[in-house]
Amino acid sequence: MKSNHIRQKPKSEEERFAQRLQQVKNTYLIGADEKTFAPRITAKSWIIVDSQSGDVLYSFNENQRREIASITKIMTFYVVLNICQTMNVQTNNTYAEVSLQASLVGGTTADLLKGDIVSIEDLFYGLMLPSGNDAAMTLAENFGIYAMYQNKIKGKNPLIYFIQEMNNKARELRMTQTTYANPHGLNNKNNLSSAYDVSKLCNQLLKDDFFRQVVNTKIHFSTIQDEEGFTRDIIWENTNKLLYQGFKGIKTGNTSVAGPCLASYYQTTSRSFTIVILGCRNQEDRWSETMQLLQWCLSQIQ
Repeated sequence: MKSNHIRQKPKSEEERFAQRLQQVKNTYLIGADEKTFAPRITAKSWIIVDSQSGDVLYSFNENQRREIASITKIMTFYVVLNICQTMNVQTNNTYAEVSLQASLVGGTTADLLKGDIVSIEDLFYGLMLPSGNDAAMTLAENFGIYAMYQNKIKGKNPLIYFIQEMNNKARELRMTQTTYANPHGLNNKNNLSSAYDVSKLCNQLLKDDFFRQVVNTKIHFSTIQDEEGFTRDIIWENTNKLLYQGFKGIKTGNTSVAGPCLASYYQTTSRSFTIVILGCRNQEDRWSETMQLLQWCLSQIQ
């Protein structure tokens, strides 16, 4: 009896190698030297940087310009911190009032209301932990006045001059792919940066003790005075789940255009790493993919 089974011709060594290579490519990104293999993840761009030296260790599309969502707030923090240091502002006993515009900005919130009186120190926490767009606007409006004062400008919108100062700082840090259009990161086609530029900014701020303290805080308690003079207690919880996985910061971000983003900071006994991933497939992937990149990086440098 004849068999209808058709035997396939055995694959050549070249064909078997090509098949194995394709399997590898489906799992890893292969460097230009064809010797470096990085995990293939959903993030549109990413970078791993030595936090102390600033050296780029590994990256993918690190100079691609993209919207960065609330990662924007890292620059808002930087601008306000610089003004406070320049003017010797005592952030724990200097206060700002929340405007109607700030209270209504929408998106992620620190639950601030029109007329609230909040210390600058608490606003830093409200900016970074719950990713408060209202906190970002409050800081920008109040410290934009400083930028107006420096430029001897009267009767204009202080928010414009705060954003101008954000872009000035970006130029000072040679963040060549970055332009800011708002202090909070809500969708705006002109609010752009890159994984590499974000890592530069993060490493600059990681030199500051107060910044490291804020971004490594899981929960912050604040007492706020409202416009009637009454006080209320408020609790802000950090949106960064990796703080419970040994990471020490830095900032989450997510909008419909930017996609889920994350800037992270991790220390070992001898080294520290800044990891930035932009445009992940979903919010959960940014946690697992950052962990995946860290574990892979550690395996490469051992």
